[in-house]
This record gives sequence, structure tokens and C-alpha cells, in this order.
Amino acid sequence: MAITTGEQTGSVTYSAIKLAGLAGILSTALGVAGVIVDQMWTIPGTGATAGEIAGFVDTHRSALLIALVLTTIGVSLWLVFGVGVWLSMRATASDESFLAACFLAGFVSFVTLLFAGFTSFLVLVYRAPAASDPRLLYDLSFGLLAMSGVPTALALCAYATQVFRDGRLPGWTAWVAVAAALANLVLLASLVIRSGFFSLEGGVTIAIPGTLFVWIIGMSVTMMRTDRSAASIGG
Repeated sequence: MAITTGEQTGSVTYSAIKLAGLAGILSTALGVAGVIVDQMWTIPGTGATAGEIAGFVDTHRSALLIALVLTTIGVSLWLVFGVGVWLSMRATASDESFLAACFLAGFVSFVTLLFAGFTSFLVLVYRAPAASDPRLLYDLSFGLLAMSGVPTALALCAYATQVFRDGRLPGWTAWVAVAAALANLVLLASLVIRSGFFSLEGGVTIAIPGTLFVWIIGMSVTMMRTDRSAASIGG
């Protein structure tokens, strides 16, 4: 399926979309590397005491710092990727670009919340093991991650709505976006569930972001397949 973006987009939009697709792939690679470096599946659970959290952070300080740097760079690249998707949506919109604006607002908002969460965790790593309230900083980091699910869902739903309405971008990317949007709304459950998989520091914090990674990878590959001569996105 080839999606015409229109001749008016020109070579600048073509190059930007291709670059954004590359940024999306690199960001995902950095994010996965960060998870592997800090072995996120071994972090203290929701029921961990302040002492256990402080001890874990102090013991794994170097790995956590490296992982945070990798993840921060990766999420920064998401901004480049997001702008590329926004350009694609504007170029393929049948009328006004309201949905594209909603996508961009949601995308920037959830990235901002992620940066806030990273900052909280960096302060914890910086102060450990002497942080006065390590559990508060720890919970705040994951709480901001959970809250980011709302603007993430907004961005993905705006994207999917435009694709379903106009049919000028690959339909499968919209279905993946819908699945990821619904999954990210589930993150809110971690703010009220106190134990188990769906709790604040439970397995949900790894599983749910994985759905967003799948959409980003798929969309990035699609964007990198943009054809200059046909000025199209998709395949």
C-alpha cells in the first residue's frame, strides 16, 4: 500500500521523515540496552522497604547511571521520531491537521513526564545511600511513568483515528497504535493496586512500555521506506 503525501511536501519533508524513522529505531535500541544494563526485572518490588531500595541503588549505582543515560538519549530521540510522525500525518491529512496536533501534544506530554521520572530517579541514585526518603523518590519515578500512559494513549488514538478516517497511512500501524493505547491506559491501574504484577513497581512497568516500542519500531521502518520519487509512505 503506497500512501501519497503530496508533491508539496518536497525533499525537506522526505528527508525529515526518513531521519525521524532512523531516530525511532536508534531510540528503541538504546531503550532495550538500558533495560539490559540495569536488569530492570531485578529492581525492588512495590513492597520493598526504604532500606532495601537505598541498598539496591547504592550497589548498582554505575549500572543504573549508564542505563539512565542510554534511556534518556533514547527518549530524546523519540521527540525527533514524534515530529516525523506529525509531519507524516499533516502531509497525509485529507483536511485540517487537528488530529496531527493532538498527536504531537500527547507525544510531547508523555515524553515530558518520562523526563520528570528520570530526574526523580537520578536524584535517588545521586543521593543513595543517604537519601532521606528513597522510597518516595522511587515511587515518584514509577508514578510519573504510570501517568505518562494517559498522554501516550491520546497520541496513539489521534494517530489511529486519522489513519482509519483517511486511509493514507498503513492500516496495520493504526491497529498496533490502538493496542498500545489501550495497554498504556492500564498503567494507571498501578497507581491504585498495591501488590502484584499490576502494582507500581510490578512487571507491568516493563510489559506495557513494550507495546509502545513495537509501534515505534513498526512506524520507524515504515517511515524509512518513504520513496522520494513517489513521495509516499508505506508499502
